Amino acid sequence: MRILFVIGPAFSGKSVFIRREFPDAVKVNISNYNKIAYAAETNEELEEIAKNAQLYCMEELRRRILAAKEDDVIILEHQLLKKEGRAAWIALVRSVTDTPIECIVMAPTEETVRKMVSFEETLVRFHAYEKGKLELPDLDEGFSSITYLRPEFNEEDFKC
Repeated sequence: MRILFVIGPAFSGKSVFIRREFPDAVKVNISNYNKIAYAAETNEELEEIAKNAQLYCMEELRRRILAAKEDDVIILEHQLLKKEGRAAWIALVRSVTDTPIECIVMAPTEETVRKMVSFEETLVRFHAYEKGKLELPDLDEGFSSITYLRPEFNEEDFKC
């Protein structure tokens, strides 16, 4: 089993990279659970889901690790900008397995970001804002390796 954390600011190409490089990977995208939580905030019936969205995501990651086969690639996809936030996810993985955790940090050039977001200045600024908040990961956090990628994408990468 291989475990990867693919992290980076919004609009850095995490999803596109994963889709292109690891099409058969088992993916856990924290953002999907965040979307549920945000939607649930305006719906009283879903209030409990909103409160527990991160716990549900953590349980999903744990479950997928336990069910993984030897040749599976499990990817956790999210911004994970802060060391403190990454620590909880690393601890969760460690509670289930001692498999090395690789970290891939998406670090596209500004020009690449502009292309990815169709030159929408608001989205470019949001990417820059999050980039400024990123605490660079280090091996002391529990990663076995950290790779910084400057991805390049073409139009084909954005077709689903």
